[in-house]
Amino acid sequence: EQSTAKNLLVFSHYPSDYFSAMPEFVRNLSRTDRHSSIAYFGGHRHNTDKTSVASTAPNTNWCVGGGGGWSCDGQEQGFVVGEIYADEIKTYEVLVDPKVCCPSSQSY
Repeated sequence: EQSTAKNLLVFSHYPSDYFSAMPEFVRNLSRTDRHSSIAYFGGHRHNTDKTSVASTAPNTNWCVGGGGGWSCDGQEQGFVVGEIYADEIKTYEVLVDPKVCCPSSQSY
């Protein structure tokens, strides 16, 4: 709340839906009165998406735990690119075929 930056990048181990007991935290990620754009990146789950998280609209919010290794929690495996401009942050995913990075015991 104290930053004067126009854009904020917020990183956490946990995706936003893990903070249901802290609704004020998620509400603050949705604010636009102090910052032009807030992009939140949480991991924990092994997937790359912005559909499994609690909404922080109109700001951006991603689960960024995809990429294989330990396990895969879905077909969306990859990473997120963030482009930071003076008044906005643009994000998009770069996904790979889950067969490339997920354990062979899982089939998609």
